[in-house]
Amino acid sequence: PADPEGGADQDPGRVPTTRDLLYLATAVIHANGAGLHKRPEGVSYTNKYIPTLVAATHPTQTHVVTMFGREVTVTYTWSWGDGTPDVTTTSPGMPWQEGMDPDTDPALIRHYYKAPNGWKSFLDGPYPSATRTITLTTTWAGTATNPFTGDTQTINGLVTTTETTGPFPLSHLVINNTDTWEEKQGH
Repeated sequence: PADPEGGADQDPGRVPTTRDLLYLATAVIHANGAGLHKRPEGVSYTNKYIPTLVAATHPTQTHVVTMFGREVTVTYTWSWGDGTPDVTTTSPGMPWQEGMDPDTDPALIRHYYKAPNGWKSFLDGPYPSATRTITLTTTWAGTATNPFTGDTQTINGLVTTTETTGPFPLSHLVINNTDTWEEKQGH
């Protein structure tokens, strides 16, 4: 094949390098997103100990082309949609499971949203209307073994995919305790 970067090495009879094969594969293989998973669904809360949890449910992909196989590894960048710094990690995280502490479990990727417009309590008036969107940008690295030379090479940042949650509202849980004893007393 011709040099995929359009360089001087355009000899049609040359043996392709592993780098050539990886770049040519990007024209044929289209990586899927990493599977953005958010909890709670549909809303996120601004309470102090109620994080929004995210995970990538499809952290690896393998694509096979007629000439060679390519496995991909990933780096994840989470953008929270509220102006706080992005979080970049090589861990895909995992969905919350029974028995996991959402505030401390190291397998979870979490973010704590703050109430918009400085809202602190119902004494400040009604909760302000606000939405956020979480974006997961996944940078895939391609690894290939050249069937002509046996050379194996990895190129980081070969493919990037982006997924979003779509807008979701922020809310604040308000808990009203009632004293049934007072009710029994007729109060």
